[in-house]
Amino acid sequence: MNISNDAGGIDSSKLVEYFSTQFLKDLGQMAALRDELAKRQGALSAVEDANKLRTDAEAYATKVKAEADDALASAKANDVEFKAKKVDLDVLAKSLDSQKAAFDAAVKAKEKELATRETSATSREAALTDGEATLATGQAKLTADQDALEVRIKAFQNKVAAINV
Repeated sequence: MNISNDAGGIDSSKLVEYFSTQFLKDLGQMAALRDELAKRQGALSAVEDANKLRTDAEAYATKVKAEADDALASAKANDVEFKAKKVDLDVLAKSLDSQKAAFDAAVKAKEKELATRETSATSREAALTDGEATLATGQAKLTADQDALEVRIKAFQNKVAAINV
């Protein structure tokens, strides 16, 4: 509504009429418009914040994806390395198992040989003990025979000495 006269002055009757009839309506509409503008400004701020958060999230996601890709590449490289080491360890384990089996067989053979030697040594010791007993008996008999021979030699010498006189 035009409350001022374009020609230059203010028509006070129209001004009073405006304030009494139209001003409150316009004031209510302006308050509603103000509230609407505030809501829209809040919505725009929220959109701007959301866009900023989205941009930040995309940057973070890109960074995390790059880190994850690096970690995945590293894990794949480690996996290949570990698989190669596992193959080497499996070969080494088989080699050690075969060496252990050969060592166990050698130990059993040595144990068997040792048992045979022990049996042989026991039988030789028994034979030696029997031989020592036979030797002791033979020495005793030899000593007795020597004593008897000396007695006979003395008796013979006494007979020979009795004949020459």
